[in-house]
Amino acid sequence: MIRHLPRRLFAIQLCLAAALAPWYSVFGLQIEWRTAWVLPVAYLALGAAWWYSRRRYAEHPRKFIFADVVLATLLLLLLTNIASPAQYLAVALRRPLIDDWLMRADAALGIDVSALAAWTRAHSTISLVLSACYASLLPQFLMPLILIGLRDRDRAGLWEYVFHFQFCLVITIATLAMFPAECSYTHMGFTSTIDQSRVVRQIAALRQGTFHYIDFGDLDGLVSMPSFHAAGAMMVTWAFRQRRGLFWTLAAVNTGLVAATFMSGVHYFVDILGAVALFAASVAAFRALTGARAVAPSVAAAEAAIPLRWPRAAPTSTD
Repeated sequence: MIRHLPRRLFAIQLCLAAALAPWYSVFGLQIEWRTAWVLPVAYLALGAAWWYSRRRYAEHPRKFIFADVVLATLLLLLLTNIASPAQYLAVALRRPLIDDWLMRADAALGIDVSALAAWTRAHSTISLVLSACYASLLPQFLMPLILIGLRDRDRAGLWEYVFHFQFCLVITIATLAMFPAECSYTHMGFTSTIDQSRVVRQIAALRQGTFHYIDFGDLDGLVSMPSFHAAGAMMVTWAFRQRRGLFWTLAAVNTGLVAATFMSGVHYFVDILGAVALFAASVAAFRALTGARAVAPSVAAAEAAIPLRWPRAAPTSTD
């Protein structure tokens, strides 16, 4: 059921954090908590805002969306700050690299990302546009919270987006742990058109055992297969599939974003195919777990009178 989804997502995050915590010291990693001092402040502020809006708007189903948006923001922040250092732990496992397999898979498709990156570098305007599309993902991640949540008051759409974000990110980190790659530009010996020097340095140090301190001010994305950038573009675009004007704008921008992942040389092309499979699995999982179906914004608005919240005990409760 959708109404229980926030609680279940939170429980999964707590279990994930508890399961990962002991392994950092085992693999010689230490989180520099002084670089993350702002996070507890943000958690407390969001938690207080959620508690206030939950009580303040308990009898106003349409306004209760404020509590949902604050809670969704809190869960996304918590998950991001669990998964970001978990990348470093995943690479520190030093599992065998799968770059040879990824490169052969690209070759079987007739694609050479090093040649594509060289072509993109030779066309400065195209390179600039692709880089801008690639960099647009972070602000895009906020759009469903603001537009689907606060503007449209579409609780079902909001929580579907949060589900996809969590599902895709957790599976991506698990895949990195089991099947790591040093990335195409390192393995094939070329320079991508988007600066990845920090990623190269950190992956090399983790695999050599010389990386010990996780600095929240110096985190980067270490995943190659599947591309979370591509999966993120898909989940944001999918969230707006019933809102035609924004959908087509996002489809155009995110076509450029997905193209940038391999045209710049940051990813192998098969990393994108992996992202497509990952997001398709997320959609299937969401529908199987919730029995959800796609509805138009007008229907979602009509259903806004049903509060989507953690239920309070009541004598007549049957759910």
